[in-house]
Amino acid sequence: MSASHSLQASGVRALTSQPALPDIVSSDGLSFHLDQAHASLADIRLTLGTGRTCADVKESLASGVGCEDAADGDRSVLSLAGPFVFNLVNGTLFSIHGTQVSEDEDAVEIPPGLYAGIRFRLDPIVSGGDGFRARTSLFDGKEWSMDLTLPPGETLGFVSTNPTLAVEEGGSLRVTFRQETWIQDLPLASCFQKGDLTLTDTVLSLDAARGECQGAGDRMRTQLRAHGGMSARSF
Repeated sequence: MSASHSLQASGVRALTSQPALPDIVSSDGLSFHLDQAHASLADIRLTLGTGRTCADVKESLASGVGCEDAADGDRSVLSLAGPFVFNLVNGTLFSIHGTQVSEDEDAVEIPPGLYAGIRFRLDPIVSGGDGFRARTSLFDGKEWSMDLTLPPGETLGFVSTNPTLAVEEGGSLRVTFRQETWIQDLPLASCFQKGDLTLTDTVLSLDAARGECQGAGDRMRTQLRAHGGMSARSF
């Protein structure tokens, strides 16, 4: 039990989904493994589930967590300023407000209960850097890699498909980026064979793709923005 709260705090975690390897596959079978991925989440706004108001959670709000009551029939919202940098591969918190935390640092604390949606802004992971960055490597052992990024300043939002999504006391709300969707519509193997997707040193650049893969970087980013979700775990 927390000394300052009547309930054991629950938490927020951000991570990628965990499909069977290989993690990321193009439409024509070029396969990649997700080596590392980080995202910096700021101005996090968590929509409370139906019927919950700030009065219901005020006694269990951690330091730095605000609550705004609904207006005109909207739902109440928790707010966390951040930025919080997450290691998306294992769902752990990497840094808070630019200060690195220990590996056993608890997740961002929120009250247990029902949640309906989340919105957040991507902040630079490091000064002048991307808001989201994933590094992948070719699954068959070649020393090729591919970076997948989103710029800072973008706002993303996901809603729960479960109207009664409940975060248990001591559990966690999981925000998931579904990496299996990122390049599933791109014929990368064909484009590479035709010379429309080339290597710079050992790095494949989707933004430099031509021909059938023209605009591949933007198409990947559209998939990344669109395919996310929320779930709850007991830990």
